[in-house]
Amino acid sequence: TATTKQDQQGEIIIGKAGTVEWTKACPSDKYTSLLADMDVKIKYYGFTQVEDEIWLCGGKDEKHEQSTTCRVLNLLDGQWRIFEHQMKQSRIKSWMFVEGSRVIVMGGTTSDVNSKTGCRTTQEVFDRDKPEEGWT
Repeated sequence: TATTKQDQQGEIIIGKAGTVEWTKACPSDKYTSLLADMDVKIKYYGFTQVEDEIWLCGGKDEKHEQSTTCRVLNLLDGQWRIFEHQMKQSRIKSWMFVEGSRVIVMGGTTSDVNSKTGCRTTQEVFDRDKPEEGWT
């Protein structure tokens, strides 16, 4: 038999053998909204959450062109914007993470014909406390 405990955030259902399942219960539908469409379809991007935003960087567009652009989704209003600082290198399937004030994009691949391996072995860092420096 399962027992249910309610708090301000939702419900916790405790089942057999002490397993716990969290179910989020919103008090109304006012928290639901549609996201705005991006101006372009992108695939093979890296992404990470930066405070109340999701950053998508690099990847390929519909014309299969590699990108140095980052697009930012504001989670509060659901709107997209293009990040004003371009990365130094295009990156396909890169890894992204946040460390303090720094957003880090690592690795990935390239389809550059001059690349011996097709792999990016470098990283780029954007320090949100020093935006004037751009990606370094």
